[in-house]
Amino acid sequence: DIHPKEFLDHVLAEFEAQVRGEKLLSPDLPCLRKDGTLFYANISGILMVLDGRKCNVGFFTDITERKHAEEALQASESKYRTLLESLPQKIFLKDRNSVYLSCNDHYARDLKIEAEQIAGRTDYDFHPKELAEKYRADDQRIMQSGQAENIEEKYILYGQEVSVQTVKTPVKDEHGNVSGVLGIFWDITERKKAETALKESEQRLSIVLNSILTGVVIVDAQTHEIVDCNPLATELIGLAREEIIGKLCHKFICPAEKRKCPISDLGQIVDKSERVLIRGDGKEMPILKTVTSTSWQGREYFVESFVDITERKQAEKALEKLNKDLELAVLNLGRSNKELQDFAYVVSHDLKAPLRGIKTLAQWITTDYAERLDQNGKEQMNLLLSRVDRMHNLIDGILQYSRVGRVKENKVQINLNELVSEVTDMVAPPENISITVENELPVIEFERTRITQVFQNLLSNAVKFMDKPEGQVKIGCVEEDGFWKFTVADNGPGIEEKYFEKIFEMFQTLAPRDDVESTGVGLTVAKKIVELYGGRIWVESKVGEGSTFFFTLPKQKTEVKDAQLQASIVG
Repeated sequence: DIHPKEFLDHVLAEFEAQVRGEKLLSPDLPCLRKDGTLFYANISGILMVLDGRKCNVGFFTDITERKHAEEALQASESKYRTLLESLPQKIFLKDRNSVYLSCNDHYARDLKIEAEQIAGRTDYDFHPKELAEKYRADDQRIMQSGQAENIEEKYILYGQEVSVQTVKTPVKDEHGNVSGVLGIFWDITERKKAETALKESEQRLSIVLNSILTGVVIVDAQTHEIVDCNPLATELIGLAREEIIGKLCHKFICPAEKRKCPISDLGQIVDKSERVLIRGDGKEMPILKTVTSTSWQGREYFVESFVDITERKQAEKALEKLNKDLELAVLNLGRSNKELQDFAYVVSHDLKAPLRGIKTLAQWITTDYAERLDQNGKEQMNLLLSRVDRMHNLIDGILQYSRVGRVKENKVQINLNELVSEVTDMVAPPENISITVENELPVIEFERTRITQVFQNLLSNAVKFMDKPEGQVKIGCVEEDGFWKFTVADNGPGIEEKYFEKIFEMFQTLAPRDDVESTGVGLTVAKKIVELYGGRIWVESKVGEGSTFFFTLPKQKTEVKDAQLQASIVG
């Protein structure tokens, strides 16, 4: 009647044990009041004989409040234990003498024990003496100061030294007196490694930034604030680093830049353009700026590098002025060229006409007065006619030279084997001089008149100055470094080395003009043509053994540049 039904078996077992004479424990059991409410009682009893009957005399005390308090405490301790075990940190509690009272499982596992085994032990049981003494000194200092401390220190974990961060807090009793220390710590080894790696990375970045020969600023892509810069940037801007950091880039460095830097794929060049930097002293500096986007620790940045292009801009202005002057000069040159053409025509017409008259008169005199002229007179008249012919040829040579580079004709495919055969027929060498081609000559794209002039002048000279009874002129060609290298060799009188350059000058001839009829223009024309089209011409010779003339022409199609053309005309 006074106990809940679920506890009857336990109560009867206790009663029967007492009847058998076994010691009766004093259990805490739930009891029922008359109104049916439950309370807890501590019950004890003794056996007695009353009026001849064996009875159990029971004594009980109401412990309901104590029981509720115990249950609340157990629930609190359970929550506390659950909280401790759910935290990733390692937690321990020590008394005033640095003796462990409890810890959570995370801490116990590091020590290779169960959490229940920690009570009564000290750090000397788990760590080397030096570390244990340090930990005890830390505990005592904190308890004496009554202030919590955040400590980064070394810790022996599984036989290895690791870095840990420990927060130790003094614990006080109900009277406010310090009764121990509560410690919470966690492994920060990976964090320390990351910090070290970050520091090394920043040092390397600093070295790179300081060694780059351009100004560099790093800009936060979201805020557009400058977060870093290198020494050359501070020099170009003319301000200290701390005066640059935190400024809005597009307003501070390039105020003329109305828009902000656009967003682009990481690692790609966002912008590469010329800007105007406003220095700290207010002066403007033209710069070439390259902006590249990048990402670091989950945030996007712009790396803006720039160089001072003041000298380049000045050079561009100077070049622009030079180009204008050149355009004016070319315009004037065009006028001069027209005047030169007119002059050439006048020379050709007005000088040749009197020469033709002189020649005609000389021929008439020679014919009409043949009987009156003695031998000396006849020789003088023949000499006069030859001088007239020489003057006529000289005028033709000058006109021919002036046309090179000024008068252009279309380039065509030319088989040089056929062309040399035609030139040989035009030169018409005497029977004692042979002209031979040593190997197959190439097919080139060139102006037919110009290449004809080169071979004609070289072959004519070889035949004209030949002094051997059996003259030999040999033509050859080889491919060399992207050029065709031609040779015209003869076994004639040869040329002294001191004249190797002089023979290519205008009106220069080595033989007396009355011995060999020559204007001294042919080699000059050949040289001008070859050089105009990207080649060169020279001679190798030994006196008495003959001469070899060399000239080269590019294998690829060659266009005469306007500037070269103008230069050739001026020349």
